[in-house]
Amino acid sequence: MDKVISFIQPSRSNLKYLKWSYHSIRKNLGYRHEICWADDFSDDGTWEWMNDIKEKDPNVKIHRNEGPARLGHTILYDTLVDIATNDIVMIYHADMYACPKMDEYVLKYLERGKVVSATRIEPPLHPDGPEKILKDFGIEPEEFDEQGLLKFVREFTKAKNGRDITNGIFAPWAIYKDDFLAIGGHDPLYAPQSKEDSDIFNRFVLAGYDLIQTWRGFVY
Repeated sequence: MDKVISFIQPSRSNLKYLKWSYHSIRKNLGYRHEICWADDFSDDGTWEWMNDIKEKDPNVKIHRNEGPARLGHTILYDTLVDIATNDIVMIYHADMYACPKMDEYVLKYLERGKVVSATRIEPPLHPDGPEKILKDFGIEPEEFDEQGLLKFVREFTKAKNGRDITNGIFAPWAIYKDDFLAIGGHDPLYAPQSKEDSDIFNRFVLAGYDLIQTWRGFVY
């Protein structure tokens, strides 16, 4: 795999999930990828932990909103894209667990002019939809059934014949950084969050970008 990703992860007082997410990326995807974190004025030790990890992991970049007002991830996504050093960025939630080879399946389809999403497996906290798989492997990191999830992914991937990709875009999604910048990034009008996805997804469509979802690369 000759391409590498800069993972874009803002977080606000979400430390236990961010730790869980970080370790999944490093364990299952390796240390070549860059991780870019923004601490949105957290009060749970997030900034101190980020600094500690950065001392040990050369492929981590960190930024902090000094507050006191929250900026939200609409703004901080774009801040982190600006400091990312790789050609490819992935908008990646701070509570996502990266399954093995997720990066390989996303990068397999990624080219300029395309946006590629991994498929979410998630517990039944939100309504079901055709873009995800509802399956409960735990909600809190301390109750996470990692081996159960990995077994499910292996079996699902093996049984999946002829439906490698569909059209769609959902987090987490990857794009070439220059394509992201060409579209203008996220609109701060929609800060701090919740409507920014619909806006930027519509602008991708209007600009003619291909939207691809891989059904072999997964996050939980």
